[in-house]
Amino acid sequence: MKLNRIKNLMIVGLLTLTVGCADLAVENLNEPETERALASSEDLEGLANGLYRDFYLGNHNFGAQMALAVGADAATASWGNAGMQLMGTEPRPAWDNSPNFSYAYVTEDQFEDMYSINSSATDVLKAMASGIEFDNPNMIEAFAKFNQALSIGYIGLMFDQGYIVDENTTDEEISNPTLRPYGELIDHAVAKLNEVITISEANTFSLNSSMMQTTATMDNVFLEKLAHSYAARFLANAPRNLAETQAVDWSAVRTHAQNGIDSDFIVIGTSDFLWYNYSGYYLVNPGWGRVDHYVINKMDPTYPAHNPDGTDYPAPDSANVVDERLFSDFQYLPSNNFRAERGLYFFSNFRHSRTDYYIGSWDGDLREVTTSEMDMYIAESHYHDQNYVLAKTVIDNSERISRGNMDPVLATEEEIWKAIHHERLVEQFNTGVGLEFFQMRKYDKLQEGTLLHFPIPASTLEVLGMTKPFYTFGGVDNADGQGTSSGGWR
Repeated sequence: MKLNRIKNLMIVGLLTLTVGCADLAVENLNEPETERALASSEDLEGLANGLYRDFYLGNHNFGAQMALAVGADAATASWGNAGMQLMGTEPRPAWDNSPNFSYAYVTEDQFEDMYSINSSATDVLKAMASGIEFDNPNMIEAFAKFNQALSIGYIGLMFDQGYIVDENTTDEEISNPTLRPYGELIDHAVAKLNEVITISEANTFSLNSSMMQTTATMDNVFLEKLAHSYAARFLANAPRNLAETQAVDWSAVRTHAQNGIDSDFIVIGTSDFLWYNYSGYYLVNPGWGRVDHYVINKMDPTYPAHNPDGTDYPAPDSANVVDERLFSDFQYLPSNNFRAERGLYFFSNFRHSRTDYYIGSWDGDLREVTTSEMDMYIAESHYHDQNYVLAKTVIDNSERISRGNMDPVLATEEEIWKAIHHERLVEQFNTGVGLEFFQMRKYDKLQEGTLLHFPIPASTLEVLGMTKPFYTFGGVDNADGQGTSSGGWR
């Protein structure tokens, strides 16, 4: 495990570091992989083919997505696994960023997996620049840049800082890597996605069938739309507080979302575990995750948004339900199996049931990027432009009406925001990683003391020679609105 951690750190360019007055020289354990990747076009194409699979598995691993969903009060679980208990504890404690934390893998795996993908994609592009020729070079280049963007973009969404290393990074920069704040990581990711869009617009190509486990027609048009969609996701979800949200270039978000996918991007899970989604299994499994009453309250206001005493409530009465997705996408359970001594507020009478076929077999369609997500970015951009009539038009043509059978929204500032917020937590529940958390974060709705982003993992800080105790975020005593929430819906 330690060798793998160091190896992944070397991937981002930490070959030789100067820490204080001492030199820290570390063997580049990635060098054999790099040489192999550069050996032939066949090796390189094989490396490229696996990039998105590695991104998908790393992003939907047994870790960060689950912790963030509980921290957002979207999902609830008192189990310690994946840091869920820590993220859901009230009042919120600080994230434990010590090397011996039992659930340190939540941040370690996320950080290391994303940089491993970034390194592999960079190897592909460097090999192309060295003169290796391919039958479909435009496709290879676009797909490598696409995965560079996704990996660095998710570092920017989840962590306070990180490194930027790509095919343009000089040897000097690799020898003296500089940590960059999350905003620069997001900008870098969006710039890469714009390069993907440019390549895809100018060329015609098909992706290899193994590159993405999807039902979509995988060609340059598809990749262009998907790049637009991820660009909209990154720009709209980067803010850490309301002030940053108001400063977003919402016209750019709208342009990307309008040019994004026109049907849900589905990834098909496989029982052989070549493609899997741990959150798609554990956050909805009856014995593991439940849906927080904060979400249930939006569909049936007679249920409390917070359940401090762990009360078991009766099954929903259709006369009280304002969103029929409570019956189609969620299941009522009469009792709880959580440990009461860990906090009765974890208790909930509901679970998400929309993808029950998956928890039985690990087979089946799982939504990764949805048209609902894009529609709500468009509506959100109109909301920030104070064009509530246009926002209403988008919302009234969404799943809110077609699936929820809800009343049309009023074209007022308050009602438009509430409708967008509702869709984020109901229709987009447990789809793209972190969407519920990012929504709560950017509007100052995370409970006071909830971390706004993860710190760089302790295992990385150890290699950097940083002094213990390592920095972290979270805890009501640290509520500054910059790294830790000072707001909250409660």
